Amino acid sequence: MITRRFAFVLCAAAVVVAGLSVPAAAQDRTVNDGVYTDQQATRGRTAYREQCAACHAADLFGGEMAPGLKGSGFIGGWSGATLWEFADFTNATMPQDAPGRLTARQLNDVIAFILQSNDYPAGEDELAIELASPGDPIRIE
Repeated sequence: MITRRFAFVLCAAAVVVAGLSVPAAAQDRTVNDGVYTDQQATRGRTAYREQCAACHAADLFGGEMAPGLKGSGFIGGWSGATLWEFADFTNATMPQDAPGRLTARQLNDVIAFILQSNDYPAGEDELAIELASPGDPIRIE
């Protein structure tokens, strides 16, 4: 009887663990999963030119006043972080002369443009980071 009860508990635990691992895996998205649209990145290019290029340079490689947002400097500096963390930092510190000035849409659009500029693939759904909540973690790789 104890053996049967132990087997039942073990099976029940395996079902619970298997059930927990599926949703967690489904949420492990990265910037390689197409988390923005090309149209959004196009809007982001315009907002970037107006709000960011003066410091980060038109080619996104940075300059004397700000770090690059393209290439190994950006990817290496943010690798492992989430897009929410990047958006939160950007909103809190940029633009330098008026942090938080970008609307939520502009912020998402600019991030989409940065992702596109770093050759991350576009997808079918627009990036929609909400700063009020970390939401679905999308990792930068």
